[in-house]
Order: sequence, then C-alpha cells, then structure tokens
Amino acid sequence: MSRRSILSLCAVCLAAIATGCDGEPSPDFAPVAGVVRINGKPQPKLLVRFSPDPEKGNGLPAVATGTSDAQGKYTLKYEFRGEEGAGAPVGWHRVSVVDTSVGHTPQGQMPKPSAVPLQYSNPATSPLTKEVKPGDQMIDIDISR
Repeated sequence: MSRRSILSLCAVCLAAIATGCDGEPSPDFAPVAGVVRINGKPQPKLLVRFSPDPEKGNGLPAVATGTSDAQGKYTLKYEFRGEEGAGAPVGWHRVSVVDTSVGHTPQGQMPKPSAVPLQYSNPATSPLTKEVKPGDQMIDIDISR
C-alpha cells in the first residue's frame, strides 16, 4: 500500500469515528435536572419526558426521561442507539408529564384522579417546550390546573 493510500484510509477512518458508524454526527447531550410543580407545589411520582421537537429542528430519535422524587426533583436520562446516559440531547424538546401514582385501575372501579391534566401526558398535545443547551442546567416544569 502506498503512503498516499494509507493517509487516505486514515482520513476516512477518522471521519467515520467523528460522525459515527452510520455517517450521521453523534448528538451532544447535556445534564438536565429540575423540579416539577403543579400550581406552584413540588409533585412526586411524575414521569417527565423530553421528546426532541422536529418542528424546531431537533429530529433525533433520543427521548430522555426522569421521575420526580418526594421534593418534585427529577434528573433526566437518555437512551440513544442502545446506549444510556445522563442528560438529554441538546436542542428543543416537547415535554410531557405523566402522574405515575395513578397506576392500574381494577375493572369496575373509578380511576384515581391524575394530578396532571391529560393534555400534558402526550408530547403531541402538551403545551410545554423546553430548550436543552450545552452544559449542566436546571429546567423546572410548572403546570397549572
């Protein structure tokens, strides 16, 4: 192999490493934590989901989730290409929130009312959008009933 061929091969390998195996650049992720409040009060047992918002230029298939603790605090974790990590992809997200304390309702019984209005449970109907920027950040979620 000639010196020129070796240099060309090295350049291709470095480009592949820099962009990922499928030719797409790897996204940047940033640590995200915050507090979820309903009517100003921190709420426990709420599943917070950050879904990339393609309408605002974020089309990554990487959803980040976290569950609020007794003080309403959550920390996001993502899954992307089979890998898991702390944080969320940098960019705009649609934010949905689900009350996990409602749980399963036995047939014939009335379900426990959710602390979160139904519109917030789906990224397509939730009015919440947040931008994840590079670096550690606190993103609080405030919901009014």
